[in-house]
Amino acid sequence: MKKAYLHVHIVTVDDQDRVWPDGGILYENGTIAAVGESAHVEQIARERGAEILDGGGKYLFPGLVNTHTHLYQELTKGLGSDLSLEEWFPKAMAPVGAALREEHMEAGVALGLLEAIHSGVTTVADYMQHQPVPGLGRVELDVAKQMGVRMVYGRGYRDIGRAEVVEDAAHIFADVEDLKARYVQPDGMITVWLAPAASWGLSDHLMRETRRYADATETPIMMHLFETGSDEAGSQQRFGKPAIEWFEEAGLLGPDLLAVHSVALGSAEMEKYQQYRVMVSYNPVSNMYLASGSAPVRELKERGLAVALGTDGAGSNNNNNMLEAMKSGALLQKVVHRDPQAMTAGEMLRMATIEGARALGLGDRIGSIEVGKAADFFLYDPMHSPIACPVCGTPEAALVYSGDHRAIDTVVIQGQTVLECGILTKGDEDAILVQARRMADDLLCRIR
Repeated sequence: MKKAYLHVHIVTVDDQDRVWPDGGILYENGTIAAVGESAHVEQIARERGAEILDGGGKYLFPGLVNTHTHLYQELTKGLGSDLSLEEWFPKAMAPVGAALREEHMEAGVALGLLEAIHSGVTTVADYMQHQPVPGLGRVELDVAKQMGVRMVYGRGYRDIGRAEVVEDAAHIFADVEDLKARYVQPDGMITVWLAPAASWGLSDHLMRETRRYADATETPIMMHLFETGSDEAGSQQRFGKPAIEWFEEAGLLGPDLLAVHSVALGSAEMEKYQQYRVMVSYNPVSNMYLASGSAPVRELKERGLAVALGTDGAGSNNNNNMLEAMKSGALLQKVVHRDPQAMTAGEMLRMATIEGARALGLGDRIGSIEVGKAADFFLYDPMHSPIACPVCGTPEAALVYSGDHRAIDTVVIQGQTVLECGILTKGDEDAILVQARRMADDLLCRIR
């Protein structure tokens, strides 16, 4: 399939931050074939016999990359409100995780991906932290394939905690291998990562086995690290040493590690992150919701570390809206530093696109509008939203500070249109909402 959009305001987020006010994009077989001035792209598109659409002056951005969420938590919005992490997890999420079944998983993932698409997201990194019954990974990835969303699936596990979710290493890694064999293809639409639980759910043995398997199979790792002071307190109690020393000795740290949250960091932790080139997923809404604090984003970036953006799950955010995460994330850094330049709109957009892609090992494939990359992008029309209209400053500022899901007009992933004129093309929105409500009620009945 060959298709082109002309007369769109393109924000490329490439290394030169090029912008084409009257731009065009041509893509074929899921890959961007041309981008630049409309007249130039139109000529190429006509020569190649592409379908040509008039973008009508809409804004075109690279698809947003959500580097951390828990899609099953879509069924738990509002559950466990106004609690700290240390209270919230055992009271709300642990019972839910133990009660999850395939029908809940399917409903939660579908709703989460629907919400993601409506906020301009084309790639989701999902940390599926509970595995109370076999096959939940297959359920999730089948839904992702059906809805056409690019997915980095983190296969979660633990060997400390409730009996329903405890697993041994052999079973965990066998499931990871099965998921890779079933779903991973050269197109990069689905990748499978390791997602060990937070340190308090993991033995030293399983942490070391995680590194062994990761190295042997070149499988990256995502893990909650230093979300609060729990890692430090637990390590001191269990091993009599700082958590960062335990992580280093167990082999966890490395350039293939995505450290989610990273709020409670001191200079020693940041130095080790820098030494091992650890990547970070910043989850500002969740960190505020649970009163965890704010990640030292500016300090991490000054050390040359890759910092990307995530929503976290709806259990500690109440949505999967990356537009909200961008605005909140930028404003939180301004407040923490009392500096309006602490996080600019342009920096935040990069964190939500190309830096997110790089954090997920996909920087050569997605995250910016460039020839040779996958056609992952969205069209933004402020005329569809009283919040987004008018655009008086830069497009980046308009999206970050006035972004509204109603202005997300079209979403394209790997060249396939998954949202057109605000309507889902690969599923029934009403049916997804009805089923999510039914399954949320069922899940609550199970845990109560």
